[in-house]
Formats: sequence, C-alpha cells, structure tokens
Amino acid sequence: MSAPVVRVFDNLLAPSDHAAIWNFLSLPGWAYGGYSAEGPDADRYFYKHFAGFQRDGSEARDPAAIEEELFRTAPILAEMWTALKKGPLAGQGLARCYANGMAGGIEGGLHLDSNIDTHLTSIYYPHPAWSPNFAGETLLFNEAGDEIVAAIYPKPNRLAVFAGTIPHVARPMSRRRAELRITLMFKTMPA
Repeated sequence: MSAPVVRVFDNLLAPSDHAAIWNFLSLPGWAYGGYSAEGPDADRYFYKHFAGFQRDGSEARDPAAIEEELFRTAPILAEMWTALKKGPLAGQGLARCYANGMAGGIEGGLHLDSNIDTHLTSIYYPHPAWSPNFAGETLLFNEAGDEIVAAIYPKPNRLAVFAGTIPHVARPMSRRRAELRITLMFKTMPA
C-alpha cells in the first residue's frame, strides 16, 4: 500500500506574516455549526467563511469571482493566496477559502473534499506554537477508510497540500489546550 502524495511546506511565511495571519484568524467573528461528518451526532465546530463555495460546490462561481470575494472579505488572506498561486499552488484556481476552529475534544468526521482527482486541499497551520501533547493531527486514510496512511502534524507555519479525493479527518485536540485548533483552508481546482 503506497502512501498518498502529501506536499509539505514548512516555514511557509516570513515570521511577521505568520504572526499577522494568526492575529487575523484570532479576531472575533467565528460562526458555529461547521461539520465534516453527516448525521445528528456529528460534532460541530467554529468556522469563518472568507470566499468561494459554501454548500455543495454547485453554485455558479468562477475562480476570478472567488478571488475577488477574498480580496473584499480578507485582504490579508488574498495576499497569501496570491503568493500561493505563484508557488506551491501554481496552476490552481481558488474554489474556497475558510478557517475552522475546533475546541479540545471536538472530533471531525472522515470525509473527502472532492470527488475529482485534480482538486487540491491545502491546510495551513497558523498557530505560533504547538506541542505533540496537544494532538490535533490531520490523518489521511486509504480509499476504503479503514487504514491510516499518513499523518500531518499541525506544526506552526506549515502548509500541507494533498488531493481532495483522499479521505481525511482532523483528530481531536487535547482538552488540556484552552485555545481553538485553528486551520486555514484553501480548496483549489485547476485554473
């Protein structure tokens, strides 16, 4: 069994830009009710939607309009996106940008972000510091969803990029950490 291709970019941003992104994401404005698993017993978590598809991806939106929305709603993230599409995400168009905030003990559900192989999921871990004792890893599974094939440690200032067709889940963060586990997502498709 081969591991999925996960591209990892550590120390993605300059320290001042990393701090600015963290400060921006730490501002008020979180909504509650995000979920990655279906059903009435699925844990809910906090989220901030910045641009792009909000429901099932069937909205009539194009990458240029989504980028324009991001520039209106979150200029600091639009600057980050501009750099990403010249580097790690070259050739990709933005489909969605949002952040998730999960409190200790809240569990994600195993899910796919897309059913199209060329769609990518990019997760940025903005925390200024992290400890292995906090947990909160992103786990990737085989197609059947019955075997872990990769784990992504939420290292500060790390970007992880993988195909949206890979089943994955955010594991619960330890209840010993008082702050939210915040992740910033850029969902993309070929430009």
